[in-house]
Amino acid sequence: MRSKEVLEVIGSRVSIRRFRQDPIPDDVVKTIVWAATRAPTAGARENWFFVVIRSEELRKKVHELLIEAHITYAKEIAKMSSDRIEKWKKSMEDGMYLAPLYIAVYIDLNRLSSGGTRNSSEAEFIMEVQSAAAAIENAILAAWSFGVGSVWLGAPLLIEEKFRELMSVSREYKLMGILALGYPLEVPSPRRRKPVDDVTKII
Repeated sequence: MRSKEVLEVIGSRVSIRRFRQDPIPDDVVKTIVWAATRAPTAGARENWFFVVIRSEELRKKVHELLIEAHITYAKEIAKMSSDRIEKWKKSMEDGMYLAPLYIAVYIDLNRLSSGGTRNSSEAEFIMEVQSAAAAIENAILAAWSFGVGSVWLGAPLLIEEKFRELMSVSREYKLMGILALGYPLEVPSPRRRKPVDDVTKII
């Protein structure tokens, strides 16, 4: 891929919250996960674990938990008004975040970058979080290069145990986020970002 094509993918990417329910081809799904594994990784540990949810039954359960997670976020963190929460809940019940594919990204707490464990330093843990975040971004960009939209969901961290139980994932793994992926119902225009000069210091 030429640099111009790479930059076009980056520049045109937007978060998609409503999806067509058409399945994503197997080879595209595998390529998306492959791209995630090509991300930078602290200590070359590749300390990530991906759970791909494709079955209709599990996707519906994931969506139900996503609604619960976002309501928890709205009440406990965003402190939204009850009217706004109800409006948001209705949007989700009407299909927002309901996707034909979900990818949950975990890290192994027993395999931190220096070979330490979950009791290692906070800095080392943050390195693992950064590795997972890089993997998620790679997956997002790879998906968009195929016309597959996505949205990066952090609210599931608020009810991590419920997602863990649904996916049958050991407590040795910690959830970093969930990607909802699918072909967009519609593609909004990219949002404006702060000018580069406003967020850059050259010394």
